[in-house]
Amino acid sequence: MLRGRPTLASVLLCCICLPVLTQGNKPKLCSLDSITRVNKLINDKDLKLLDCMLYTPTTGDYKNCPRSTLDCFADEVNVLFEESNNNKVARLRGMLKTLAGHIDQSESECLQCESHKEEKVEKFLSDLLEILKQNNSEHC
Repeated sequence: MLRGRPTLASVLLCCICLPVLTQGNKPKLCSLDSITRVNKLINDKDLKLLDCMLYTPTTGDYKNCPRSTLDCFADEVNVLFEESNNNKVARLRGMLKTLAGHIDQSESECLQCESHKEEKVEKFLSDLLEILKQNNSEHC
């Protein structure tokens, strides 16, 4: 049985090490880089010229079905990449898929991506930006 200083040292060590060790098990739901990337895309002149429509979930969809909302945005970002051949778009899809993969959610009552309203690229990106800001305010 430990007494005195060794006991105190053991308790302090556990209080310091345990939170650090358990942080590694938490899924990373925060992505500040994704906001930066979307802001750059919003300001990209070439993307503004595109005449394509993308399925666009709303913030309400995100509140009820965060995983399927992010998956839908990721799939539509892939469409945006195919339409634009813009390399700035390519990495964003992976970031969205990674974020979505860390969310545990039942998909039973969530809308399919194709059920969402189609919007122009600018509206799609601004809605995505709002959802990413909301996600980061909850998880960063």
